[in-house]
Amino acid sequence: AMTGNPAIRGDRLALPSDVLGPEHGRTMAPAANELLVAPPALPELWLDIAPDAMLCLNQSGFICAVNDRAATMFGCHSKLMTGAHLGAFIADDQAAPEASSPRLLEHVLAGDGKPLEATAHTMAGQHLAVEITSMRHDQAGAIFTVCALRDITHRKHSETVLTEAKEIAERANVAKLEFLSQLSHELRTPLAAIIGFGEVMRDEMFGPLGVKLYQSYAADICKSGQQLTDAVERIIDVTRLEGRMAMAHARQADLGEIIERVMENAAAAASHQGIRVTNNVRRGSLPVMLDDETLEKMIGHVIDNAIAFNRFGGKVEVSVATDQKKDANQFELVIADTGIGMTPDKLGTLRRSLDSAGTDSGGGLSLCSAFLHLIGGRLDVASAHNLGTTVTMTLPRRHDGI
Repeated sequence: AMTGNPAIRGDRLALPSDVLGPEHGRTMAPAANELLVAPPALPELWLDIAPDAMLCLNQSGFICAVNDRAATMFGCHSKLMTGAHLGAFIADDQAAPEASSPRLLEHVLAGDGKPLEATAHTMAGQHLAVEITSMRHDQAGAIFTVCALRDITHRKHSETVLTEAKEIAERANVAKLEFLSQLSHELRTPLAAIIGFGEVMRDEMFGPLGVKLYQSYAADICKSGQQLTDAVERIIDVTRLEGRMAMAHARQADLGEIIERVMENAAAAASHQGIRVTNNVRRGSLPVMLDDETLEKMIGHVIDNAIAFNRFGGKVEVSVATDQKKDANQFELVIADTGIGMTPDKLGTLRRSLDSAGTDSGGGLSLCSAFLHLIGGRLDVASAHNLGTTVTMTLPRRHDGI
């Protein structure tokens, strides 16, 4: 039962030369006869009343005194441990004991109070994960190092379990995102054909349909197909946020350039409703360190919403405000429209859905709120019936991940 303990050599305790090698054994052999037992003036009460296993070492790393908790931890009588070298019982958990003991001894004898994780070998051959904290003590001109050992086996086990659970969850998120991406690809192909042929019939490109009701049906087909496409894209975006994958692509981006791209994509919808979209953010005026792809989608959601719920001939204005009194590391992106606005009841319902990360049917505001919360920002909505809606997105100037 004791063959797994490096402190045992046949029927005796290991010598310094056994644990540290012949060279270290020769250099430390003279010290083994000095101060093996703590002098009477050393307050051994420290060792007895301590809640942890305690060892007292001389300057060469030999054990001078131990308390009962240390004897219990190692399964060895205190008299047998006294006079043995620390390396016979403790090894650095980063390398093999015979190679790591000098390094471990150096850290322990430094006595700087910094915790060090190591592996304790009991007389029964067990290996325990321990945390060692040591402090130097000067007693009548003799330097001793008092070490406290705490068994952290359960903590290390919990950390391992949590790490494995996190890895499993991350793999599941990646698999879910890959599945949804594949599903999106499989849906896009038939949806493109449905929407395309629906537009041909709706616009009567090859001649009249004969019955006007068919034209209305074709328009419904196009609208439904586009809604389904948008829903699939939104599901993928939410999955990406849940897996925090958006943060992996943070890089230097130009906010003005991002807004210009969004406005180009929304130009057709705005022109169809006679809405004038104004961008007051110049290109190159505000560099940010964010995930530009996700940021572009988020701004696009808000602008699309401002156009869809606007009145014919209305206006959408995009601007940036910085308040040095609040936080110089943040700025506010403001998107205001002159649309139909919301009643106080609808506005309250929307705000509650944003606070609870619920889903909304207003073009992805909940997704925007979730992303902003993830990077340390927030989304605020102000609206009045028949007066329009203002969405304020507070963004950090940079965000490198969670």
